[in-house]
Amino acid sequence: MSTRYIVHRDDEVLEVTIARSGQGHRLEIEGKIFEVDSQSIHEGGVRSLLIDGRSYETAVMKSRDGVDVYVSGDVFHVRVTDELWARAEEAAHSVATGHEQILSPMPGAVVSILVEEGQVVSPGETVAVVEAMKMHNDIAAVRGGRVEEIRSRPDEVVEQGTVLVVLGPAEDDPDG
Repeated sequence: MSTRYIVHRDDEVLEVTIARSGQGHRLEIEGKIFEVDSQSIHEGGVRSLLIDGRSYETAVMKSRDGVDVYVSGDVFHVRVTDELWARAEEAAHSVATGHEQILSPMPGAVVSILVEEGQVVSPGETVAVVEAMKMHNDIAAVRGGRVEEIRSRPDEVVEQGTVLVVLGPAEDDPDG
């Protein structure tokens, strides 16, 4: 079983997946795979990491809005959220900005995208069809708006939570 996290560092946002692998862990960061062995070497959280054959001394300390990660003398300030929390943050941001990311609710294959960039859609209108377990699932907009971006294409295999379409406010929307 693996766990996906969203890591924020400065203006960079990374997707990180961690899974047990033998005595260590397997990390996937933006598609790149790392094999990691970790051993505690000192009370207080200092650890020795062996990543793809290279050794690093690390420590993690909580800070006001995230954690500071010390790696062999360098310090990285990061904020880590799990995938569910990241989706909740994105939804809150979307409401505040008048945008909506329409996500695939399940892993599957994109059968069709039924909208074009610039098109205005109504609340409840189907914007895409995703096939999962031989069933076609209509994916609808929660609210109305103008299609700003199409991020998936027909025949693409997507994971649960993949952004299919991004809506912005309709130009004639008095609230947007």
